[in-house]
Amino acid sequence: MMVTSKRTQENPLKSLPRELSQQLDGGPDAEALLAATPYDLDNEGNFTEGYLLLTDNKLGHFYRSNNGWEGRWIEITRLSQADLIEGLGMNLLRLTGEDEVVSEFRFTLRNTDLLGTFHHQLEKVIEGGADEIVEAPAAPAAGEEKKVRCEKCDRLIPAWSEVCQACMSRRKILFRLLDFVKPYKWRAVAAFAIALVLTVMELAQPWLTRPLINEGFGADKRYSPNFNLVFLFVGVMSGLLVLRVLGQMVQLRLSLLLGSLVSQKIRNTVYAHLHRLSLGFFSKRQTGALVTRVTTDTERLWYFISSTFIEIILSILTVIGVGICLFVMNWQLAIFTLLPIPVMLFLMIFFHKRLHQSFSRLWHRFAMLTAVVGDALPGVRVIKAFSQEDREVKRFEDMSRALYEEERRYFRGTRSVFGPMMLLAGTLGSLIVWIVGGWWLCTASPGDPNALNVGTLMAFQMFLGLFFRPIHQMAHMDEMLNRAATSAHRVFEILDTQPVIYSKSNARSPDKLQGRIELQNITFSYDGVHKVLKNINVTIEAGQMIGLAGPSGGGKTTLVNLISRLYDPQQGRILIDGIDLRDYDITKLRKKIGVVLQEPFLFHGTIAENIAYAKPDATLDEIITAARAANANDFIVGFPDGYDTLVGERGQTLSGGERQRISIARAILNNPIILILDEATSSVDTETEELIQQALDELTANRTTIAIAHRLSTLRKADRLLILEKGDLIEEGTHEQLANKVEGLYARLLKTQQQNQSFIAVSA
Repeated sequence: MMVTSKRTQENPLKSLPRELSQQLDGGPDAEALLAATPYDLDNEGNFTEGYLLLTDNKLGHFYRSNNGWEGRWIEITRLSQADLIEGLGMNLLRLTGEDEVVSEFRFTLRNTDLLGTFHHQLEKVIEGGADEIVEAPAAPAAGEEKKVRCEKCDRLIPAWSEVCQACMSRRKILFRLLDFVKPYKWRAVAAFAIALVLTVMELAQPWLTRPLINEGFGADKRYSPNFNLVFLFVGVMSGLLVLRVLGQMVQLRLSLLLGSLVSQKIRNTVYAHLHRLSLGFFSKRQTGALVTRVTTDTERLWYFISSTFIEIILSILTVIGVGICLFVMNWQLAIFTLLPIPVMLFLMIFFHKRLHQSFSRLWHRFAMLTAVVGDALPGVRVIKAFSQEDREVKRFEDMSRALYEEERRYFRGTRSVFGPMMLLAGTLGSLIVWIVGGWWLCTASPGDPNALNVGTLMAFQMFLGLFFRPIHQMAHMDEMLNRAATSAHRVFEILDTQPVIYSKSNARSPDKLQGRIELQNITFSYDGVHKVLKNINVTIEAGQMIGLAGPSGGGKTTLVNLISRLYDPQQGRILIDGIDLRDYDITKLRKKIGVVLQEPFLFHGTIAENIAYAKPDATLDEIITAARAANANDFIVGFPDGYDTLVGERGQTLSGGERQRISIARAILNNPIILILDEATSSVDTETEELIQQALDELTANRTTIAIAHRLSTLRKADRLLILEKGDLIEEGTHEQLANKVEGLYARLLKTQQQNQSFIAVSA
């Protein structure tokens, strides 16, 4: 299947190491290169250095050897599918033909973002979606070609950046924020225009000071004191002051609201993108660190957009405007005002790198501190059960102390020195003007019309204050710029992460799902080395109930996670009603799958809201019907507030059996075609188990059901049992068949449980 060649990555040849780039340069495939991405693990899981290259009709892979770079090309026509499979320690890109695996490539997590983008492009080429391939911007003029790999460190430069993030300032990152400002561009233009007018009004004040002093007060001997002029100039100044106050109120309202709108959009975008990311993304990151990016980092970006960004531009324009006024007023004296400027520029450049490094370390320490809180609060019951409060407090104190030490180094080494030094340089300029201007004023010949006068000197000093103030502000804005750049970088790290579990562009809708499940040669590994499932082949007919049993670590939960498509298998495929799981719309498919977990998760809210979580538009009658079917109605109506009873965080105000029955009611209301029960009755007493079992009988009727249980007695009603051990399917059959199997694992486990129960009964 061929596609029209279109560039999806600008000059991908430039993203390769120099030796490989030179080896390919000039060849026919180099001219048609669409994209490139590195891979860094071989088939045994050892580190290697390799690259995948994509053209409109070929996929190449090249790896470093003792003799340079070796590799080969694969025709796209040989490929029918490219699957990206995510693990906890590695990711796998599998290329399959009609009836065979053509090749596999393994990637460490550091290449997740690049791999995700490359995979999307590869799928487009395989599917022949030429019109959907994004065409890159026009090539730059000669000599202005964008660098994709840094010449200093040879690192890849992100597609959204013009500079290497490891070697240069992060200020380029902030320009990405303009994409979020575009929907509100007219509000931004209005806020900036008003701020610009206010700056011009501010410049008018010193200019009016010169005639006020010289002509109104008669400081210039050519004029006599004139109170009418004084009243006129003061009146004009007062009018400008009133207009400035009113204009500033409007400008602040516009800019603050703009910052809030943009911050809201960024916050919503980041949070929505987090929900699109695959489960593996969250298993590798601490919750507290992600919460910080959604909340604290977006809040810092709000302050930058609403205040700092406009102030930076206005400060630059103010410096230019005041500089012009100074030279127009007295160019000889203006030259002396420039003497402290080199010192101030040196201080800004000298401290800039230190500010950048300090904020990177501070934000890292702050994220670690937040992560400790994010880990501890959800597990507060475990902490208290094992009396580990002091330990957790010490963990927090250690992280808090590390943050304090980092802040102390920043305050002592940068912040406490930078500000006073800039103030000294600005004050030095004012002193120079007083000395030089005072000398000229005192030594001027009487009656000389070109001599410096008192009004000019005073106006000059006022302009000088306006001149050094924005420079001083820009120096401190550099601090705010680094804060915002660090936060923006952390936010864009999330937005640039591609989900590896997603729906294809032509995904099918599971509207008439029957529930027949086929697992064909399923193999899965979280880390790419230890296989959790090994070549599993199972067929589950629609409406059947299948029991999964076996020792812990056998792969039972992993198997149902694959059926829910929380992960994709490294080998094999899962079919539902004869269609590959990866060909379905993932959102619609999961709505057809109900899950009841061993530890049900309830959200903070009412009981009714938790039951209706999967169907928010459910009526109260539907909620009550589902609760009755789950044997939950009796205890719910026993509460003073009934269905409006608030459950605590994670449902801690309810017993385990009550939480479980609410979870079952939630699944019943969702009316799934496929039902997964993961140890649904393992943590409750016998009486509660009976109530839950009755609810499950109601729930499993006419549904394809997969039940995991260590309490084997609960699997007697299953149509068939699958016994897993260390990733292998070692036994399959009905309860009676496996229970009577001599030396069978299920029979042995069943016998052990019966002996334990008899011992407990005798002991009691």
